[in-house]
Amino acid sequence: MPNLINVPGIEKTDDAFRQKVIQIALNLQIDPNFLMAIMSFESGATFSPSVRNAAGSGAVGLIQFMPKTARALGTSTDELAKMTPVRQLDFVEKYFMPFRGRLKTIEDAYMAVLMPVGVGKASTFPLFTRPSKAYTQNRGLDLNGDGVITVAEAAARVKQRLGAPTSVMVPTPGAAPVGVAPPAPPAPILSKGMESHEVEVLQDEMVNLGYLSLAEKKTGPGKFGPKTEAALKQFQTDNDLDPNGTYDTATQAAVRQLNNGVQLGSEGGVVLPMQRLLVKARLLTQADLDTGPGIFGKKTQRALMQFQLDQDINPSGVLTNDTYQALHKTEKVISADVVHGSNNAIDTVLPESGPGYTVYNREPGGADQVGTLTTIRALQDLALAWAQGHPNVLIQFGDISRRGGGPFFNAQNPKKTDHSDHKLGRAVDIRPIARGGALVATTFNSANYDPALTKELVLLIRQKFPNSTIFFNDPKLTQAKLTRPLKGHDNHLHWQLL
Repeated sequence: MPNLINVPGIEKTDDAFRQKVIQIALNLQIDPNFLMAIMSFESGATFSPSVRNAAGSGAVGLIQFMPKTARALGTSTDELAKMTPVRQLDFVEKYFMPFRGRLKTIEDAYMAVLMPVGVGKASTFPLFTRPSKAYTQNRGLDLNGDGVITVAEAAARVKQRLGAPTSVMVPTPGAAPVGVAPPAPPAPILSKGMESHEVEVLQDEMVNLGYLSLAEKKTGPGKFGPKTEAALKQFQTDNDLDPNGTYDTATQAAVRQLNNGVQLGSEGGVVLPMQRLLVKARLLTQADLDTGPGIFGKKTQRALMQFQLDQDINPSGVLTNDTYQALHKTEKVISADVVHGSNNAIDTVLPESGPGYTVYNREPGGADQVGTLTTIRALQDLALAWAQGHPNVLIQFGDISRRGGGPFFNAQNPKKTDHSDHKLGRAVDIRPIARGGALVATTFNSANYDPALTKELVLLIRQKFPNSTIFFNDPKLTQAKLTRPLKGHDNHLHWQLL
């Protein structure tokens, strides 16, 4: 019995549904994962028989049956919407039956739904060409922007749900337009007792992901023994796969997805297990996860980058091997007491720069930019969130505190005197944003002050940290009760975390 890949939304289906998909796939002579990926994509990862097309086309259900299609199948969209998911599968099978035995690739399978003329055509076959109404309606599918939407490009987002990459190949001058890169040939199914080069490649994968040590591999390189089986079972368990200890299609897809790079836009496979770990680490909320389970969006990217920062890993926002290992070895990255601010030790220095921010007037070694661990993480989290919308405009952080909360007076800079409100390591000065994102000083009444971006920054702080206080003398912000006025705060925002 074939194993199903973790497409987005698969957790919303029951065993009866999945078993029926497998049986239908046998009847149609198609890979059941193709059907699951198409239904996941068409239903918005809901697998709901009643989900309707958001654009108002009238389509409904698992493969978005159009009213005309429903009538041809002997039913209606209203009747389809009332069915159980298992019952509606009968009509999915009925729809695909004319293509029985012809759908050998995910591209062919999806073309049967999107545009049957594309079934059996090469991946470079053009479906829509600019200028045309059809192209305009589907221009988001033109991955390489060449004015031609090919079979491969049209199927790319569905294919991605199987853990496949969607990088666009650049055509050579004078060549026919191309779509996404062709898939690698399927690897053989591997199981205990086998001995081959492919087994050694599998062992290397388990070593890279932290499930097998080099010493363990050296006891039997290329031999699928109990240690390789145990490592594979643990990988399968960690990624919501059947822990059968066999390197089957579903497990290969998960490993391939990791090798391709799990990042913004990735779907299915290892994405949902990763998201659950980020929730456990208190870097992603359950509410955030519920908006896109199994879909790697900006919230997931921001949470993963914060995790990487916490672990001193390059904050690429991509699930690399070292990030994967750290996620699975760390029980809790941010404990409850840190999140609620009970960690009072003022001993964490803000790095000089990071995603979304830089510093100004910094003393050597960051002596004036020391805070509690909670505060430093809050600044980095704020900057990450800001960078999502303003990648070319940096937040400028200034004074925080001194190690242990000491006074700010120093002989080199007498203007830094007491700063008593910075002694607890839970406050930071921030420069107002200058026009064009220039890294210069400004005041709320200066010609180079950008009131709109500064207001946006204030709103972001209040959204993410609603219980904190901001002092800044911009009268429009104080009148809106977004900031509080305070003498000496024309040229900087003072953000006080609780």
